Amino acid sequence: MTTDAEPASLILHGGTVRTLDAHDRVATAIAVRGERIAAVGDDASVLALRGCGTHVVDLAGRCVVPGFFDAHPHLDRLGLRARAGVPIAHCTSVAQIVEAVREAAARTPPGEWIVTLPMGAPPDGYFTESSQFAEGRFPDRHDLDRAAPGHPVFIRSPWGWWSRLPLPAVANSRAMALAGVGRDTPDPYRIEIVRDAGGEPTGVFLERNRAPTLEYVLFGCVPRFSWEDRLEGLRVGARLTVAAGTTAAYEGHGLTPALIDAYRQLAADDALPLRMHALLSVPSATFADAAIASQLDAWAPRLAGRGRATGLLREEGVCLDVADPQVAAILARGWPYEHWAGHFYQALPQERLVALGVEAARRGLRVSVLVCYELERVLQALEAIDARVPIRDLRWVAVHVTAATPRQIERIRALGLVATVTPGFMYRAPDRFGLRALGAAGTPIRALLDAGVPVALSTDGVPHSMLFATWEALARWDEDSGEALGESGLSRTEALRLATVAGHVLTWDEAQRGALAPGLDADLVVLDGDPVDCPLERLPGLGVERTVVAGRVVHERGRDAVPPLP
Repeated sequence: MTTDAEPASLILHGGTVRTLDAHDRVATAIAVRGERIAAVGDDASVLALRGCGTHVVDLAGRCVVPGFFDAHPHLDRLGLRARAGVPIAHCTSVAQIVEAVREAAARTPPGEWIVTLPMGAPPDGYFTESSQFAEGRFPDRHDLDRAAPGHPVFIRSPWGWWSRLPLPAVANSRAMALAGVGRDTPDPYRIEIVRDAGGEPTGVFLERNRAPTLEYVLFGCVPRFSWEDRLEGLRVGARLTVAAGTTAAYEGHGLTPALIDAYRQLAADDALPLRMHALLSVPSATFADAAIASQLDAWAPRLAGRGRATGLLREEGVCLDVADPQVAAILARGWPYEHWAGHFYQALPQERLVALGVEAARRGLRVSVLVCYELERVLQALEAIDARVPIRDLRWVAVHVTAATPRQIERIRALGLVATVTPGFMYRAPDRFGLRALGAAGTPIRALLDAGVPVALSTDGVPHSMLFATWEALARWDEDSGEALGESGLSRTEALRLATVAGHVLTWDEAQRGALAPGLDADLVVLDGDPVDCPLERLPGLGVERTVVAGRVVHERGRDAVPPLP
């Protein structure tokens, strides 16, 4: 560390500094020198480090906490939904949607596609029922025909985890004709083609797959997201994320090579404002094991061990997944297109999960596995992998732990896994992994911690606020029933630590960053209230005044041109 004689580059004073160090020290000021924290203490001692070039900020009673760490953010998806078509979030009636499409048609050359964003408003106000419209019905093909008679029109459905099921989409007559959808078209897997009394399609499609397949099975002719959409969406998503106070993230679900390339581009342009730890998503539903092994060989020099860093981006490890095999087969046919997902959909049967896990382990690749669907099966697979290639010291990751018995938690600990938890799933408990039925047994954060399992919180981008995730970890609130799903057993400080300091175990950086202490990386957030002492109901709405990453201010409220969500 540099000597105290050198002036600080940034000093924040006159507030509450919650260090979240081993002793939970609370100070009033903090100084940054370059990329590291220089001092934490009282105002007088910290202000003694100022020099002619020091930027000094009077906190005026505001609170400083370590930067938030999101263990599963989907930054690309957050920004992409701002570029996926004509905005219609303001539309609460069929008439308003018709007018928005009519305006789009006036500026679109005849014959070209008009594609809109999903109906309803982000982050959690997407429409799934016809009763949500003023007219009590969805728009249909006839409405869109009147609005744009010279254009094919398609209203996209949202990504499944942004909303409740079903996911509605609407097409006009020209779009249906181009797609070959007519009276005799059978309903695809878990998609309803809504029909009128005479059996004719109305143009409304209701999907009950969380990963939407409509643009694969029927509407493959709809214009797809471009590379420019992906790159700019990621740029927007990253800015929105740091504006919410997140300074580091671990993309536990993995990313396609195209998305990793987009991250590399941002890092090369010095336009990535937060630390991102990117895993490779494996296209296991598209290719056989031999081809996947060849891909792992090609990626291993970059992803093995603790990976390779470029600026704030580090690439390391892979993601394997278990889910619906029929959906996986559908989406695999569209490879390498990833639609909203940003990752490849996988549905590995047990033998393949073990086989590919062994292949990854032999190459020194750490693996993240989603366990929310089948924890027991995943644990059995990981134990079989560990028996062949030891993984217990490699910090493999169990993503989305939603329920676990005491015995399963002990096995998680014995395998050396890090558990990531998404408290926000409880907000819509009846619609998520049986959490309403599980009640107090669901999202077992307290039990995992008591067993000695490292735990980090995540948002899954729904919404993208770690303050919301922290609140929900404490409140365990089910908005549908208006009740709490049991007691959290967590203190405010414990929950805040899980949202900030704890995640750095995922990236092997717990000795370098996390708490606010001299010598550690200067990643911190200024909030307009104290998350430990404020009323609990205010916690998710605390304002983020400043976000600092590696000593650099990457967000300042009122001065950033952070685009609003559409």
